[in-house]
Amino acid sequence: MFLIWGIVLCGIGTGSACMTVNAEEQNGIEEQTGTGEQTFILDAKILPSEQSAYVIQLKVENQGPDWEGTVRLMMTELITIGASNNCAYDTHLTLPQGSTKQFEVRIPKDSIDRTDGVVQVTLLTQNGDKVAQKEFGRLLQAEVDSLGMGILSDEYRSLSYLDMGGNELYFDGRNYPIRLEELDQDKLADSLDGLIFLVIDSFHTDVLSDQAVESIGQWVDNGGRLIIGTGSSAGEVLAGFDDLEIQCSQIYDPGEGTYSSGDYVDVSQLPMAELVDVSGQYREGYDIFGMVCSRGNGAVEILPYSLAEAAKYNAVGDYEQQNNFVQNVLWQVNNYASSTYGSGQYAYNYDSMYFLTGISRYLGNGSNRLRFGGLKVIVILYVIFVGPILYLILRFTKKRDYYWIGVPAAALVGIILMYWAGRGFEVVGTNVYSVTIKNLSDSGDARTYLRCYDAGHKEWALRLAEGYEYAGPMEDRYYSSSEKDYYYRIQKEGERLFFGIDPSVGFEDGYFQAGIAMEPEDGSIHSDLQMNGQHGISGTVTNGTRRDFKYFAVRSGENVFVYRNLPAGSEVALEEAEAVYENKSGYYDGMTGYCYRFLQEAQDGELEKDADILAALGMGVASAYSLEDPDAMVIVGVIEDWGKAVDDDCSEVSYGCLYAVQ
Repeated sequence: MFLIWGIVLCGIGTGSACMTVNAEEQNGIEEQTGTGEQTFILDAKILPSEQSAYVIQLKVENQGPDWEGTVRLMMTELITIGASNNCAYDTHLTLPQGSTKQFEVRIPKDSIDRTDGVVQVTLLTQNGDKVAQKEFGRLLQAEVDSLGMGILSDEYRSLSYLDMGGNELYFDGRNYPIRLEELDQDKLADSLDGLIFLVIDSFHTDVLSDQAVESIGQWVDNGGRLIIGTGSSAGEVLAGFDDLEIQCSQIYDPGEGTYSSGDYVDVSQLPMAELVDVSGQYREGYDIFGMVCSRGNGAVEILPYSLAEAAKYNAVGDYEQQNNFVQNVLWQVNNYASSTYGSGQYAYNYDSMYFLTGISRYLGNGSNRLRFGGLKVIVILYVIFVGPILYLILRFTKKRDYYWIGVPAAALVGIILMYWAGRGFEVVGTNVYSVTIKNLSDSGDARTYLRCYDAGHKEWALRLAEGYEYAGPMEDRYYSSSEKDYYYRIQKEGERLFFGIDPSVGFEDGYFQAGIAMEPEDGSIHSDLQMNGQHGISGTVTNGTRRDFKYFAVRSGENVFVYRNLPAGSEVALEEAEAVYENKSGYYDGMTGYCYRFLQEAQDGELEKDADILAALGMGVASAYSLEDPDAMVIVGVIEDWGKAVDDDCSEVSYGCLYAVQ
């Protein structure tokens, strides 16, 4: 009876939608907070959002005395327990006794690398003492795209581990959870359009109609990833796929045959099929023994064992090893596919985000960058002069006894000269470079990217201008270390947002993004462009806005072209426009050339004074391309002296990028 009541009580506690947290007890762990009895109820849920941000609704109920402090939200990755992404989202809150407050926290989606982690909510006193905490596992996954994986098998339950228990798969530059879909021969063809992967295992494929087999082949050609598990049922699974040109010559019992176990699967426990590559088109996958080849824009992977039998015989080990096995099976077939399936449905151009963050580091390195050349010369001359040169001069003048006076005198002169030469290097306050990017045909939120640095090593914060609705780090892979639990910090006080960093050393940069709701920009960009051959382009571009474009760019695929000067209301034929950058095949193609050749040369060449605005243009090109259809042609114009993104005491240089998609 005691056991039954214990199970019932545990079930009630586990299924509760919210949690009561005492200052003295958290998740069964005793804590000494020194705040006395203070009871809170915390709850969090994800809300649907059309923005480029996750919207998390938090609710805090105070069942104790009046309280004032901070509600802190942080992300903790599940794969590295206890590791934070180093950004704290803080909201100041006043809670009278018995009151409940509900509010929203917005986090840029591009600031979160993985959504299979934990959302951690903590209540802090005004002195920074923790009084309550609760964790919400995989809260964000309800609002993220997933990778559809169809399962055609008589052993569906044995294959349920292929979703990795909610852990995410790195796919085309982002991490996504996997959504399993059980298929049957009747609805197979109709379900293919929503899938990235198709797994056929422990199934008699000879029952499939010719139309179903043809649909699978066309799906693969369009970019689908087909994975076939064989093992003891190799003959039945391969029976319906003669066009794959794979035959099974023999099936070995567990422990027999020529296979030796790899790092991810113990094949000695599995029935193994001897597969024959009839046409010689397949390559053997590393450590998973799969045979893989490209087919059109997609790929096919055939395993000599059954994925269902691998689970039944426990050949892929514990939970962690099982996930590693699945990841490698999927990575292998994904590497052989040449394009993302679904015409951009799941497309996230890794290069675009990579170049966006890389180019942001050029901001501030143009005409305003610090120049130490003259200072270096003075230091070198001082080091040489204060030693042997000074001694030789005094010896020649027979004044060697004055050497003890000459050294400090030379040091004083050196200090004065270095101070005079270094006056221009003084950094006062915080410096900000901002780039705001807006799609002219979209009434949604615009994105602003900011690079900031400060001369000090203490925490600083700046207030964003009115209208900004969310903010966060530009991308978590570039987070810096900090002695605190966080490095980046986003604070909300009333309706205004503050952003800042807690640097461990001076001159440590912070890279942020923020979203602002704004009215559509007046006008549009019209174009009539055609690609001529692989790298040529012709046609006209019309600036139908009220803004002058000092530079504008055209990007189509890996082709990037940059031209000078397109005033408001004017039209230009690209054949007559002044080109400053054109993609050249074989020498840093596309954005690679823009980032690692063009911008570097611009800083030290004739375009030196425009290096920053060209970097801003590059960020506009990369950002627009990551959000739009990769096959479309994107035209981007850059504007100087855009509206300020920061409403605070700092030095800001702002740029704007307007773009349109042809």
